[in-house]
Parts: sequence; C-alpha cells; structure tokens
Amino acid sequence: MLKGDKKIIDGKEALLCPFTDIYLTEGPNDTYSHKGIIAYDIRGINSGVRYEYYAPVTVKCLKVYKDSGQVMWQSVNKVLFATGSINYITFMTAHDDNLNVFKGQIIKQGEMLGHMGMKGHATGIHTHIELSIGKDTSWKKNRYNNYMFKNEEYMDKLMFMDNTNIINMSGNFKYLKDYKPITKYVNLPENITSWRFYKLEVIPIKKNASGILKPRKFKGLSYKIEGYLDNDTTCIIKTRDYGTVKIYVANTVAKITTYPLY
Repeated sequence: MLKGDKKIIDGKEALLCPFTDIYLTEGPNDTYSHKGIIAYDIRGINSGVRYEYYAPVTVKCLKVYKDSGQVMWQSVNKVLFATGSINYITFMTAHDDNLNVFKGQIIKQGEMLGHMGMKGHATGIHTHIELSIGKDTSWKKNRYNNYMFKNEEYMDKLMFMDNTNIINMSGNFKYLKDYKPITKYVNLPENITSWRFYKLEVIPIKKNASGILKPRKFKGLSYKIEGYLDNDTTCIIKTRDYGTVKIYVANTVAKITTYPLY
C-alpha cells in the first residue's frame, strides 16, 4: 500500500498490506528465528533504507517493547480479510529503531505505522511481522524458543496486496478487484408489530429513534445490508419511504441470510 491508502467495503476496512515494497529476507517456518512460526522479515526495494510502512487498517497499540522496537497492534473494529471473512486482526511488528508510539494510541488506516530498522536481534534493516486472526493477544514461545501468536495466518491469505510491489515473495496474492462481496439481507419477521430505525449518526437507543418499520403490516420485511455500524450491533439499510437508516440487530429475532425471506 501507499501512504494514505484507504478502502472500505460493505462497511468494513479492507486489510491492506502495510508495505510499499516487499523484499523477503526470511519467510514463515524458516530456520532459526522463524522456526515453527508464520513470520516474515521484509525489507524495502533497496537494502539499508529505513522505509516507512503504514497502518493496514485502523489499529490500536496494545503493547510496546522498546528494547526490540516491537509493537503489538490490534484493529479497532472487525475488518475484511482477502479470504472474504470478517474478524479482528492482531499483529506484531518489530525492529523499529525510530519507535515513537505509546500504548493506547490509535493510528488510522493509511497513516504511518513505523519504520524498518535493526532494533533488537536483527541482521540488516527490515521489519519482522506476524499476523493473528481475532483478538487473542497470547504471545508465547513455541518449542523452538520463538515467540508466536495462537492464531497465526499467512499474509497472502489475509491481506489485499494493492499498491505493493512484490519483489521476491511467492503466494496466492489477492487484490481488491478480486473480491466478490456476498450480498446479505436482514429479515424482520411478520410476527413483529414495529421495529425502530435510526439516523446513521445517532446511538441506537429508544429516545433516538427516527420512526418505526412495520413488519406485521407487510407480512415481514427484508432489506439488503449496506454495511454495519456501532461495533456490528446495527446494520445499514435503504428503505423506500425513509431513505438510508440503521436498525438494531444484535441479540434480536432478526435473521441474517444471503437471500430475502420476505
């Protein structure tokens, strides 16, 4: 990706590759420091340069290890993976010897996340990166004495590689043009008399309701989901009479399907 790159699909940030260029110096399950882990050592197009890399999605700094220029990051919200699945992403970057972040810091998608470097145990300027699906932050040594996450996964399975120059890394790379969104519908059953809807910018509580939908009157209502908000508790829909609104769907009788029920 390039600095400033942003991409939202179906209301979710797409997980982009944080590097503008990838020259792989050590790959997953390699000898020594990568034994038994899905980790990548990546330098830029020219060796010896402390290139910037960028936030692949909007992330929060969870932990900082200054001695190794290492930071644990986690997406603020669920994100879209190149596989089409949706979940949180947790990842570790290391060797930034120009480290200037703090625990709790939020960095938005496309903003500078760090620099390649040699802080800690490193040979040559590069960034060490490991990716993990979900919010689990376990960071423990494996039987080869290498630290790893519990739910590690390969870069080419999770990240869209748009605007990344891949010099010498192989994989089944995916790009935003390859993504085929799955259309989903929210279905409000016919036994419900009324269902509140809200403007997109308000908190979905009773006093903020803009009006009501009437599933019983129409023997059930189905709407295409345009996206999610409020930590996935509400979905965005387009209505005939009220325009684009959101409705609360968490822990309700609303059914989410890949086809309309009504």
